Amino acid sequence: MKNIFKKDLSIPLDIVSKRHFKLYASIFLFGFSSICASDALAQSKKVSIIGNNVSLEQAIQEIEKKSGYLFVYDTKEVNLNKKVTVNAKDKTVKSILEQMLANTGISFYEEGNNIVLTKTTNKKKINVKGKIVDFKGEPVIGATVKEQGTTNGTITDFDGNFKLTVKEGSSLFVSYVGYQDKSVKAVIGKDILVTLLEDTEMLEEVVVVGYGTQKKVNLTGAVESVELSKAKGRAYTNVSSMLQGNVAGAFISQTSGQPGNDGATIQIRGIGTFNNTSPLVIIDGMEGNLDAVNPKDIESVSVLKDAASCAIYGNRASNGVVLITTKQGDLNSMNIEYNGLVGVQKATSLPDVLKGIDYLDLKAEAYKNTNKSWPTWYTEEYMNNYRNHVDEYMYPTNYSWMDDTYHTAMITDHYMSISGGNKSLKYSTSAGYLYQNGIVRGNNAKKFTFRSNVSASFFEDKLRLNVSLSTHQKTKNDLVDGAHSAIYSSYVAPPTIRMTLPGVGYNNAGYSFGAMDAGGFNRTKETPLTLNASINATLMKGLTLNLYGGIDNHTSENKNFKPTVQLFGFNDDGTMSTPQPRESSLHYEQSKTTMYVLNGQLNYNTVIAKKHNVNLMAGYEMREYSWNWHSMDRKNLTVNLPEFPVGDPKTQLNDSKAHELAWMSYYGRLNYMFDNRYMFEFNLRYDGSSRFIDKWGVFPSVSGAWRISEEKFMKNVTWLDNLKLRLSYGKLGNESIGQQYAASDELSLNGKYNFNNSLVGMAAVTKLANKKTSWESSEQYNIGLDFDIFKRVSATIDYYIKNTTDILMQVPVSGTLGMSTVPYQNAGKMQNRGLEMTVRYNDRFGKVGTHFSASATRVYNKVQDLAGKDELIMSDHIWRVNEPFNSLYGLQTEGIYQSEEEIKNHLIFSKNGTALNPYMGMKPEPGDIRFVDQLTIDTNGDGIPDTRDGVINEDDKVIIGNTFPKWTFSATLGFEWNGFDASIFLQGVAGMKALNQGIITVPFFGGESNTGAWYKDRWTPERPSQTVQRLYSEPGRSEIVSEYYLEDASYIRCKSLDLGYTVPKKVLKKVFKNTPSIRVYVSLQNLFTITDMRYGFDPEKPSHLTNTLQYPQAKTYSFGVNMKF
Repeated sequence: MKNIFKKDLSIPLDIVSKRHFKLYASIFLFGFSSICASDALAQSKKVSIIGNNVSLEQAIQEIEKKSGYLFVYDTKEVNLNKKVTVNAKDKTVKSILEQMLANTGISFYEEGNNIVLTKTTNKKKINVKGKIVDFKGEPVIGATVKEQGTTNGTITDFDGNFKLTVKEGSSLFVSYVGYQDKSVKAVIGKDILVTLLEDTEMLEEVVVVGYGTQKKVNLTGAVESVELSKAKGRAYTNVSSMLQGNVAGAFISQTSGQPGNDGATIQIRGIGTFNNTSPLVIIDGMEGNLDAVNPKDIESVSVLKDAASCAIYGNRASNGVVLITTKQGDLNSMNIEYNGLVGVQKATSLPDVLKGIDYLDLKAEAYKNTNKSWPTWYTEEYMNNYRNHVDEYMYPTNYSWMDDTYHTAMITDHYMSISGGNKSLKYSTSAGYLYQNGIVRGNNAKKFTFRSNVSASFFEDKLRLNVSLSTHQKTKNDLVDGAHSAIYSSYVAPPTIRMTLPGVGYNNAGYSFGAMDAGGFNRTKETPLTLNASINATLMKGLTLNLYGGIDNHTSENKNFKPTVQLFGFNDDGTMSTPQPRESSLHYEQSKTTMYVLNGQLNYNTVIAKKHNVNLMAGYEMREYSWNWHSMDRKNLTVNLPEFPVGDPKTQLNDSKAHELAWMSYYGRLNYMFDNRYMFEFNLRYDGSSRFIDKWGVFPSVSGAWRISEEKFMKNVTWLDNLKLRLSYGKLGNESIGQQYAASDELSLNGKYNFNNSLVGMAAVTKLANKKTSWESSEQYNIGLDFDIFKRVSATIDYYIKNTTDILMQVPVSGTLGMSTVPYQNAGKMQNRGLEMTVRYNDRFGKVGTHFSASATRVYNKVQDLAGKDELIMSDHIWRVNEPFNSLYGLQTEGIYQSEEEIKNHLIFSKNGTALNPYMGMKPEPGDIRFVDQLTIDTNGDGIPDTRDGVINEDDKVIIGNTFPKWTFSATLGFEWNGFDASIFLQGVAGMKALNQGIITVPFFGGESNTGAWYKDRWTPERPSQTVQRLYSEPGRSEIVSEYYLEDASYIRCKSLDLGYTVPKKVLKKVFKNTPSIRVYVSLQNLFTITDMRYGFDPEKPSHLTNTLQYPQAKTYSFGVNMKF
């Protein structure tokens, strides 16, 4: 082998340049041996050589025989014919060569098990210094820095700095495990900054998938791995907010800013059913919810989006899957981490309402326009008291109930973890505490979290035992009637009356706050406990057995104490009424859910003929679920104590409910890959559910991928790092319909019947079964493209079609059945189509590192079948075939009526001699909204309406908007420089409408309520308006659903702006013995919003809700610190 090697090297040296030789030799040596910065082997290997006046070539051949080293040299450059005398006994190879090559003009250095001979050059020595950093600008500790082509080298210190003496004109070769090697020119007189990029071949990202992991480059389905490195620098207190904007194809909207209830709704790839649209959440193998895990405990998050990726979870995965893996410890000494923040929160936006005399003046105008009598106690003297600021308590001029409802609230969050381990044992334990005061007074929540993961290895890691325990206790304090009652009062209560008066107490509308001050409370405690254990055993080469068992127990209790409170009001004559007590009551309820999971799987992996990689997996899973609930109530408490014995026994009311469910599943997966170019995956799950008579369903999927970049014809495209085409198809099921026993009649024990003139209790059927009820079914097709270019830019594009059939829906039946709830039928169909795009960019310019990512999603949704019906109308919403699900339904508008003449030209007021009220049964007036009179009459019999009937009625209603966004998008931009970091995260939606018809948007809500301040610009005969209607005070007009109250809910929001500074290690070394990592930061969340919404409500909301009673979103300003020891 030695001779062949030397011969192969010597032949091309005669015909190629020296530069080419170095290239060939370097490539060969890299594949033949690992490059080493030291010459430790040459120093330790000892041999004996004796020779008198022999050639260098003969001496080297002798060393090769006795040492096992192989010498490499260029015969044109190195002359081995020189004679030398060698007398070495039991000497190291290095010392022999130093003696033998002295004064020969030949130098040597070691490359692995090879010794390279080169011609000695006499160049000036220079001192160079510099710093090695990673992409983020963090120091790389222990990186190797060598003088190119020599053994002269060093390693970087704790700050990434190095110093080295090299020959002038030489290059530095920098290397570190997991990063791309880099060569730079040695320069004297200034610091050299070298940025190492991750080696995509060595650090191929491993992604968690269903029941296992895969390299990202080998994925065939649509799986999104969330970039936690970007999100962890932000001040998130819940997981759903952390995911928002980081998953293409997911519409994540925060439902509320209320402490303890500030999670978000998540819809992956649109609305695929009329029922539950939430994705399946799996945390360390156990089904759970996002609130069950502290975001700082998370190691990785994967989102499975297409059916091929989700099919392994069968009936639970039709809405997508979120896989969360928590931190498991690592092979290091003990690591201690602390994260803490403190901040303040206030509402992102609140609507502006009328105050003082403006309220009275506009209300008087509304009464006049509606021909209502103005209350006699609203005298001119009374009105002037507001105009003249007589008494700010009795006649407030600039008061709003919002002043006493909302305030600036504090938030604090603390987290500490300890982790570490060795080859036999790894551990990670953490604890957290979160306290959040509410923007609405009387609201707060605190949460304690604890998690411990331990992993023990036996028999050289052939057997591994993993145990995980997690729990938290969350306590939520709310107002006795709920925060929404206070929000309602803050909008509608007359601003002419304060919530409280000194020496009197609380107004009727301020009851919730009065009850709180009297000791009342509405307290909810949640205590989940999850314990799971798994065994991973290697049975033989390529064959592993995984056994998993877990239990999740969740207890929740609520106690609501409403004490007796004296409340004042006003009589019809305007005088203050004598304070009257509100009835006291006490309510308690408790629920407990328990889930048991057992899972076992066999995995077999083998490689055939070096190019065929095969992986087989087969598994079994069993799950059992139970739920129990009971409640107790008492009223008329004799004393203000939250105890049941002090309540009136006659008011006692008890109730209880319970149900159980069970599932059994068999599943399997086959993965095949040829030559790292062609990938194939097949999944199959066979699910059984206790919900249905026909319990079993089969859910298959197939997917494939082609790594085009690995083809020979693409090898010369040097800027292309990866190009992969993906195709997939899968079928999934859904059984989450809100009814536990859809295939069984349900009885109620609350029924009554008359027997001998007395009401007697009985059991009655209240929910009728449909024995044919079965799974919803969805089929999904996906095509995707992944590419990486210039080692800096990566992008993913996916297009999908999702067809859902047999959607479970309650089709109306005849009322003669006497059922309060109609049975479910597999009767609906729906389609979603969508395009998802994600791009990421990472680069560094000198000391400045930058990263950018953006995603955009377009969703097309339509209903395809409604049990044979064309449409189902639900007041202001409609389900209509070939239209988006849950569309807004009402009258179109075309401005404001300006005159009686315009009204007469638009509508008819008599037909066949009969008088008409053509305005939804009323008579229109100038200043009213002008509705579009649709084409509703077919004059030529062709079946197409072509004429208007001159009457505004139900026939003129059309679809006026979509409650689900057409586009969702996000973008993140960040920079790092000299320890400073800054990032901004923007998120938004487009093409979504909000129907804000209700309190304050309708004038005086059709009665006595307060209304929006924008009605100062209302239509009047003296000041006509085309945008703001006239004032009125009647319920009929306020109930007409129309475009007038429709708003464009599109928005762009700065979800997070973060500024941080990492303290240099050289500074910390002066204070700490073990150098920690410390980062301080300022985080601003929901900083600003760009939107066209008019009324001041927050545009971010669940797609099915209006905004008028939404708990305000929070704008947060926080300061925090991250410390690692």
